[in-house]
Amino acid sequence: MYSPDGNLVASSSHDATIRVWDVTNGLQHSRVLSSHSGPVHSVAFSPNGSLIASGSSDRTIRLWDPNTTHPIHEPYIGHSSRVTSVAFSPDGTKLVSGSWDKTIRVWSVDIGSSRLANNPLVITGHFDSVTCVLFCPDGSEIASGSVDKTIQLWDAQTGVKSQLRATPAKHSDTITSLTFSPDGKLLASCSLDGAIRLWSASALTYSEPFGHSSPVNAVAFSPDGYDLVSGSTDMTTRVWEVDACLKPMMMGSLVGHSSWVRSIAVTCDGARIVSASEDKTVRIWDTQSGVLVGAPLTGHSSSVWCVAVSPDGTRILSGANDKRMKLWDTATHANIQSYEHSSLIWCAAFSPNGAQIAFGTYDKNVYLWDVTGWKMIGQGLQGHSGRVFSVAFSLDGACLASASADKMVIEWDIGSHSCIRRSYSSHTNTVTSVAFSPCGTRLASGSDDCTVRVWDRQTGNIMHILTGHGHFVWAVAFSPDGSCIASGSADKTVRLWNVKTGQLIGQPFTDHSAYVLSIAFSPDGNYLISGSEDKTIQVRNIATVYPTVEPEAKLPDTFCWPSNPYEMVSHPEHPGWVTHNHKSHVFWLPAHYKQPEKLHDPSSQARPPVFLNYSKFVHGNAWTKVECEPNSNSSQQ
Repeated sequence: MYSPDGNLVASSSHDATIRVWDVTNGLQHSRVLSSHSGPVHSVAFSPNGSLIASGSSDRTIRLWDPNTTHPIHEPYIGHSSRVTSVAFSPDGTKLVSGSWDKTIRVWSVDIGSSRLANNPLVITGHFDSVTCVLFCPDGSEIASGSVDKTIQLWDAQTGVKSQLRATPAKHSDTITSLTFSPDGKLLASCSLDGAIRLWSASALTYSEPFGHSSPVNAVAFSPDGYDLVSGSTDMTTRVWEVDACLKPMMMGSLVGHSSWVRSIAVTCDGARIVSASEDKTVRIWDTQSGVLVGAPLTGHSSSVWCVAVSPDGTRILSGANDKRMKLWDTATHANIQSYEHSSLIWCAAFSPNGAQIAFGTYDKNVYLWDVTGWKMIGQGLQGHSGRVFSVAFSLDGACLASASADKMVIEWDIGSHSCIRRSYSSHTNTVTSVAFSPCGTRLASGSDDCTVRVWDRQTGNIMHILTGHGHFVWAVAFSPDGSCIASGSADKTVRLWNVKTGQLIGQPFTDHSAYVLSIAFSPDGNYLISGSEDKTIQVRNIATVYPTVEPEAKLPDTFCWPSNPYEMVSHPEHPGWVTHNHKSHVFWLPAHYKQPEKLHDPSSQARPPVFLNYSKFVHGNAWTKVECEPNSNSSQQ
């Protein structure tokens, strides 16, 4: 442990001693600190460097003067087993300790007398030995790790477990070390399982694990927070670039709604998740940190049943039991437009170009709405004999599908605003959800008959009946590459299906504790997101869990989105670089290779966004295999 000024290092040992070393010459700074009667497991400098605290197997905590090397006062007794970890609060007024007795104790430090108060706050909640404790940078919370494999966050004043996290963060083995980033936004953990994880400190959602081939004993952030250092029993010390270790989405539970999460949607860049709830609010979540972005969107007077995001990500649409449809600005959260219908609005969707909205209602009709003029387009699409629960546009925007309580799916021709192109009638109960495949060759529907059906749009025939759910199927979605269908059910599970074979992929996800009401994929297809009656949103990485499935085959003359589309824009601060999220550097080209007239910035020109398919992208040594087409006046580029 370094002193605050960086000049000294304190080390503890199983020989029951503490030694202080001079960093400049590597020599021992003073005599050995030796008053403990058992192995010393942890040492910590106070923020001003005037004290050293130590915790030992002798069940005591001691304070030391680093200059005189004498113990200050008598040992402090409170724990009933070995003390494994000690840490000072940022202001030096508190000391936290963790022990094999499964408790955490918070001691008040009398700075004037260098004493600890004899009545520490005792925190209980771990089910096994506490291995590590520390304060967050602002001192408001304490993080703890345990042999029970969990990480918990506690209020430093009251000792109450944080209520912002649905469940404690976990590893698959004992937690050995924790560290906060300097800004307090990230918490890094390591474990005997060899893994290191980066967590959003505010929500305890997490990135992909990385680490060593053997147990990891310690982790620490660099002072600037850009790097993370780890030490392992594999006899290596590794330095990790934090930004490179973070993934596009943090996984885990998004908690904040006070009632059922009815609907979810993901922005086209994957940066935001939008959710609608029976608590009458719409919420926007940051996918990297898992935290709520701004305040909830309020304005509906009843349960919000549906939510949709415009293709450019700038607008959010919500529909509710109060019969109102509202349009919101994603950035400012302002309510831009509102419309009150004559009946309850159950579902809504943006057209692929963002110019139209389709919504389904309790009055059995489907309506088309002009976004710019904010007015109805023609009359309602009439054909269903029951309430309309789901609507979806085909990717080319030419067709609209609707699902109804009349057990039917109807496909409408948008050009005529009324023509029924085809109806699908094989379900034996209410059809709750419908989705087009990305290439447009298939249609999927979920029903209260507990099945998912996959239809061939050319023939109208059923390709697969997906069975396995034990209750109503309330949500279906195609993966961006069309290879998989995800379904959410009242049986509390989420399932992933192979579109080509109709077979279940892996095991069902069982992380919800109540009905699954909505489901969505991230734009890159790596993450599967669901909303539930249990008031939470779950984010899962399916790319690392399941093998790659062959993408949906496209028919001749049909257009198919790439498997991992990202919007291509120029980096706002670094000329020549292309980015997909206005932060990262995807690639750079020298000026003489560029064809500026062929590149269009979708944020400034009235044309559809440009997307890049990175499935054949080459980099590193493979860059040498790239060949430039010869310039020719007759060549078509």
